[in-house]
Amino acid sequence: MFKVCIISCGMIANSAHIPAFKSFPDDYEIVGVCDINETAARETAKRHGINCFYTDAETMLKEQKPDVVSVCVPNCFHKEYTLMALSYGANVLCEKPLAVTYSDAVELFDTAKKNGKILMACQSMRFTPDRLAAKKHLDENGTEDIYYGELSRIRRRGIPFWGTFHMKKISCGGAFIDIGVHMLDALVWLMGNKKVKSVRAVTMQNHKDEIGSLESSGALTGNVDNIRKFNPDEMDVEDFSSGIITFENNAQVSFKVAWAANMPEASDIRLIGKKRGVYLPECKIYSGENSEEHLMPTKIPYDSKFPGHIFLADNLRKALKGEESPIVTPEETINVSAIIDLFYRSAELGREIFMEELK
Repeated sequence: MFKVCIISCGMIANSAHIPAFKSFPDDYEIVGVCDINETAARETAKRHGINCFYTDAETMLKEQKPDVVSVCVPNCFHKEYTLMALSYGANVLCEKPLAVTYSDAVELFDTAKKNGKILMACQSMRFTPDRLAAKKHLDENGTEDIYYGELSRIRRRGIPFWGTFHMKKISCGGAFIDIGVHMLDALVWLMGNKKVKSVRAVTMQNHKDEIGSLESSGALTGNVDNIRKFNPDEMDVEDFSSGIITFENNAQVSFKVAWAANMPEASDIRLIGKKRGVYLPECKIYSGENSEEHLMPTKIPYDSKFPGHIFLADNLRKALKGEESPIVTPEETINVSAIIDLFYRSAELGREIFMEELK
């Protein structure tokens, strides 16, 4: 039985992480939850039948000595609490993005390796029926010939108004780092983790006074406790971004990501290779002049608004028992963090930024 502690008791902890661990009661026991907001910690513990709650993470780690820690704090604090959990001998599942700079990602994985622990980024959106089917197809047929790609993640009106996503000092960025990172991770994974060469990015803010529903802004269960009053004047991050990623083999990917845009909702990935093209979420494969193949989407075995977290909890327990390898690898996550780092540097400086500049 692996003892689990949860750091931060917001929406993603209550709706995704805790239910994911509780899906495997023979392998996980949640022994403590923590939040600097005592009310949030107490209510989370009561709701899920967890005996202990804390307002100080280090006290929880000292007393509970967990095997696994879920880090669910805002982005700017991922590094601090991940290092803390690793220092107390825990394996860590950290919400996305694990790190917003290349150097921080390298440091975190070096620390995990030194301590002999598993560190995994919670890149839960790989595990959709279309992406799982496409990954199987690409693994069987190869990714070496992919030379171009596109990704689009568009919400009609989905600026998160129930947390601190809109504040740079807490979230480190806006739409790209929030919902774009899921698409970015899926893309890197599908393409076989081709190393990034450069990024050219543009960020904009166009709709900060227009918000939608809880569901449209990512709270998929429609339930968020202790909602913080949203003030548009606090918003200092992008609600729209676009640009081009170039990989070391000179493959290019164009992207657009928006919390709010006057376009249809989209979670599209297109990969074009010399032998075939892949179009998601339609699960279509194109080749030659007339050939069009439809992949059978992979059946998802979990009835949940957040099935990807259950996939990760399942994989982590098996990895801890030596039955599987971590499905989100350090190399993939470092590559994703490098792209995020390049993205925001490019947007700030108004030019293409190359990987050599980070090293």
